[in-house]
Amino acid sequence: MDIFIPIGLGFVVNSLVFIASKSLRQTNERSLLICLFAFVAVLLTSLLIGSWSGMGLGVISLGMLIFVILIGLLELAQEIN
Repeated sequence: MDIFIPIGLGFVVNSLVFIASKSLRQTNERSLLICLFAFVAVLLTSLLIGSWSGMGLGVISLGMLIFVILIGLLELAQEIN
């Protein structure tokens, strides 16, 4: 159960990044791309740090990836309709 806390934290952080980029008048695709770059940055940072701290950042980046996939699927469904 404890693994859901950092995954949820990553989801919330990436949703805040998405909201901040949307408040700067970005399109949905551009905001999604910014969130994807944020995920990649956190993942690469976790790999560079290594050890237990890096593993924690890796789990947070998993939550960020889940957010990117979810919003990407919602965008795709919106384009189809």
